[in-house]
Amino acid sequence: MDGSYAALVGHAPARRLLYALATTTLSYGMLTLTVLLTVERSTGSYRTGGFAVAAWAACSGVSAPVRGRLVDRGGARFWLPALAAGYAALLAALDLAAHAGAPAGLLIVLAAGSGLSAPPIFASARAVWVHVVDAELLRRGYAMMSLLFDTGQIVGPVIASVTFLFTSWLGAFVCGAFAVCGALLSLPARRGFDEEVRPAPMPSLRTSRALAGLLGVSLVFGSSQGVVQVAVPAAAAAWSHASLAGPLLAAFAAGSVTGALWYGSRVWRLGVLDRYLRAVLLVGAFLAPAVAVDAPAQLAAVLFLTGLAFGPATVAMFEALDLLAPGSGAEALTWVTTAEAAGSATGSALAGILVTRSGTAAPFALASAAAGAAALAGILVRRARR
Repeated sequence: MDGSYAALVGHAPARRLLYALATTTLSYGMLTLTVLLTVERSTGSYRTGGFAVAAWAACSGVSAPVRGRLVDRGGARFWLPALAAGYAALLAALDLAAHAGAPAGLLIVLAAGSGLSAPPIFASARAVWVHVVDAELLRRGYAMMSLLFDTGQIVGPVIASVTFLFTSWLGAFVCGAFAVCGALLSLPARRGFDEEVRPAPMPSLRTSRALAGLLGVSLVFGSSQGVVQVAVPAAAAAWSHASLAGPLLAAFAAGSVTGALWYGSRVWRLGVLDRYLRAVLLVGAFLAPAVAVDAPAQLAAVLFLTGLAFGPATVAMFEALDLLAPGSGAEALTWVTTAEAAGSATGSALAGILVTRSGTAAPFALASAAAGAAALAGILVRRARR
């Protein structure tokens, strides 16, 4: 970590934000496996567990802009802890209902309810960085957000797995507790400006074509991510190495962390939207060789390389929101995450169909083409307007 990252970590409000983000990402990293196993152990059906996870994801994605607006308009000091408490309480209720042998429908409803109450701590934190660090450290703060998110997606499922090795009672409570801790830890970092600074309203998509374009690219980019999440485990299973699905996805996350830290430490002359589109274009290009791989080691190398571009794309997206929705709060990022979630769900469904009918090469080709085409279209539109 270079001196600038050390300066970021040495700044007390920034350090508190990082603590909050770390615990939050552990909660969301645990969530999918925790809900899946909690429901499956009660009903004996992975299908029902999958429906519960899908209900959580759908409700979380659709309601994210509403929750972001609540935090912006009503104040983070009330709404972040309140939403986190609701999220934790509904996860605990899901656990208790599962152990009591409640009907599958009730378990799915409780999972959906926890998604409706998921606290938008990451979205809120993105809007806070600009107030707690100097401009030269802002990109590094966004890079650390990306790093913590990727780390949580690796460590969270491991924690969930370990809790279920010992008892099926613990996972949902730990998952909820992490979110409550994240909400409370984020509040001291806001001290001194939270009462004075009110987020600006989101620009209208009708008047901000650039913001509408960013959401469109995010939708397609999210579909690529969803395809990869399905295609990688399918490829590992096809090679009779199903247990390598986790390490392969971890290779992608490791590349993303490395790319984000490198990107955050550099000074860039190119405009932020151009940087974002070029990073997405590189994701599509780097993923293309996955179509021809025939061994786990080869796929791991391709995924790591793809991650090197994915990390900068994430950081550039955070920066782009500062340009396209200046002064906005949590709601700005929630619109992007909702678009990516919708794309991811669509991509996952398409990948499942393609894997069944055509093998694993077709999904990787789709993911590569989708990311590349969306970025290229954005680049050409920007050039035409100039």
